[in-house]
Amino acid sequence: MPAVIISIDDFKERIEGYSPEHAGEFHVRSAKMADQEFDKIVKDSTFGRVIFLAGGSASGKTEYLHTYLLGENAIIFDSTFSTTEGAGIKIEKARKYCKETELHFIIPDDIKRAFTAFLGRERKFDDKVFYTTHSHSRSTLLWIINNYPEVDIKLIESYYKINELRYKEIQLQNRKSMLEYIKSIQYDIDEIVKKVV
Repeated sequence: MPAVIISIDDFKERIEGYSPEHAGEFHVRSAKMADQEFDKIVKDSTFGRVIFLAGGSASGKTEYLHTYLLGENAIIFDSTFSTTEGAGIKIEKARKYCKETELHFIIPDDIKRAFTAFLGRERKFDDKVFYTTHSHSRSTLLWIINNYPEVDIKLIESYYKINELRYKEIQLQNRKSMLEYIKSIQYDIDEIVKKVV
């Protein structure tokens, strides 16, 4: 059975009056629509797995999803996971309905390159969205590894080779070494700004 994909960006296109040039204005409403869809599907479907796909804006999540996850027998929720509250609610919902949970977290090898991609996208957002999602999604990742040992976390690096976006899993010995690595990639918003501007 092919994956069921729930993407906040896809819901934007269902809202009357949506245009990519003003995508930021539609985000709150589309996020609420995606949350409602997730609640319904996680409760009613026979899928035994939920894959959360997360990371900062323009980190390469959409391409990763279409390259690696479409064939998975799972519910896939595509988001930035920029708040611990939102992440926790979804993980608890998956747990309530006895779903195995995975988090595939995309980390660009070069955050400045990701910012350039962000600026060039058809969907337009304020620059603060980039800084915030890259900072807060990483802090949410740290919160998840500390609070949900049952969530299988895969750290995926996105990088360019011969003008093509590619991916590789960051191989770490165990959960403890993964925790140390996640601690090492924490940045506050000011640090993100300094790296890209």
